[in-house]
Amino acid sequence: MMLAHPFPCGAPSASRSASNAAAEAVYATGHWLYERARYADAATVFRALVRVAPADERGWVALACCHQAVEQDVIALEMLGTGCLLAAPAPRCELARARALRALGRIDEADDALDAAADAAEARGNEDVLDLVRAERRRA
Repeated sequence: MMLAHPFPCGAPSASRSASNAAAEAVYATGHWLYERARYADAATVFRALVRVAPADERGWVALACCHQAVEQDVIALEMLGTGCLLAAPAPRCELARARALRALGRIDEADDALDAAADAAEARGNEDVLDLVRAERRRA
């Protein structure tokens, strides 16, 4: 089951600092491959990203999306769980994890993950993710 919004982290950002230029280029490459349904190639790129920038939650969410695209939902969930730990607080990773858990019918765990997403978003001052969490709760 694909995430409701495959890339909750969005397209590559031009506003990232120069110090993150390499990670941004790797993410952009993976995103380009994913958009062209080259999921295995994109996963390879995102695996490289999570190795060099494990605290960048975008890599974990994107890698999970690649696995979900080829119906490897349990592996995707494992990637998201790892990302939640290594990129903490990781609001987008937690949100994607909640969606993946809900798709697998694990509703109580999904609700807990939504709570974690809200807490992480508050910790980062991320109103966009808080809005997404609220919308997700309304859908549930």
